[in-house]
Amino acid sequence: MALIERDLQTRSDDNFWRPERLQRLLQISWLGPALPGWATSRWILAQAAQSLGPRGDDRTRKALEIAVATRGGVGTLVGVDALDAKAKVLDHDWVFRQVLLYDLGALQRFIARVATPGLLAGADRIHHWARTPMNAFRFVRESADTLTWLDLRSGEEVRSLNIGATSLLAPGECAIGRLVPIEGGAMFESAPLFVPDDVARQVADDPPDWVAALARGCRGARAADERIMTAGHDFRLLTDVPSRVEHMVCMAVSARQGGDPVVETSADLAAVQVNLVRAALDQRLADVELPCSPWPSVAAMLTSPLAVAGLLDILESPDVPRLYRLAELLGGPGRAVCLGLAREVELAA
Repeated sequence: MALIERDLQTRSDDNFWRPERLQRLLQISWLGPALPGWATSRWILAQAAQSLGPRGDDRTRKALEIAVATRGGVGTLVGVDALDAKAKVLDHDWVFRQVLLYDLGALQRFIARVATPGLLAGADRIHHWARTPMNAFRFVRESADTLTWLDLRSGEEVRSLNIGATSLLAPGECAIGRLVPIEGGAMFESAPLFVPDDVARQVADDPPDWVAALARGCRGARAADERIMTAGHDFRLLTDVPSRVEHMVCMAVSARQGGDPVVETSADLAAVQVNLVRAALDQRLADVELPCSPWPSVAAMLTSPLAVAGLLDILESPDVPRLYRLAELLGGPGRAVCLGLAREVELAA
C-alpha cells in the first residue's frame, strides 16, 4: 500500500478525482496487503494509461485518432459537446486503451521509466503483460472461479480467473483480448471485448492487424450491439463485471423484494448492494429474473467497501455457514472477502 501511495506522487492532479480512480484508491486502501499481485499490475495499467511525459501527448493523440477511426469517424462519437465526446473516448474506449498501452508502448515506457522498483516488485508478471499480444477466444463454460475458452489461434482450451469477464457473453460467443499470466493461472488484463465470429477469426489469424479487423467487421448495423460499442467499457481494478450489468442485477434483486428502488446517494447504493449479497446468502437469487449469472456481481459487491460496511451491520452468527457456502460460488477477491467476513462474524459471536 505504501508503495502505491508513493507512486501517486508521480501522477497528475488533473485525473485524480475521476470516480473510477477514487474507487480504485478506496479498494487499495481498504484491502491493503490482501490485494492479489495482479491488482497491482492492473493499477500499473491504469497509471500508464494516464501518464504523460516525453512523447506521451503524441501517443495519446495517435491512439485517439486510431480509436475514432476504428469506430467510423467523429460522427460516431457521443457527448454534450466535442470535448465531452473526446473525453469519453479517452476514459472508456477499449480500442484507445489497448492501442495506447500496448501497440504504442505506453505500458512498456511506464514500466521502464516511471514506475518505482518497489511498485513493480509488488506486481504480478507485469513485464510479461506488456509483451502479451492480442488474441481471440471463444467462450466455452464457466465455473465459480474459472472461465474456459477456446484459443482460436492455437485451437486449445485455456482458462482464466473468473471475475466476470463473460457477463455479456453466452457460451459459443467470441471476444478479443490479452490473456496474461498471473500466479497460479491466467486472467485478462482487462475485460475482453465481444466481437462477431468472423472478426475473431481474423484477429486469431493476424493478431498485429487486430485494429483493422475490428474496423472492418464492427461497423454499421453490427455496431448497434452495445457489447461492440467500446465507449462504455469499464476498466476496473478487481472485477470485470460492467458497472451497468452490476447495477441491473442489484436493482432487479431489490425490486423483487418490493418497491421501486431509487439510488441517489451513497447510502442508497450501499443498500442495493447489501440486498444483493443478502439475497445470495439466503439463496433467493433463483427467484429473480436476471440477464446473466449473478455470482460475479455478488463477488464484485464483496469488494465494495460500502457494501461490506453495510453487511457487517446485519450479519449474525446464523450467517456464518451461509457465508462459507456462498464463498464456494465466488471467484477472485470476492471469495477471500466472503471467507474473511465469515471468520469475523465467528470471532464476534
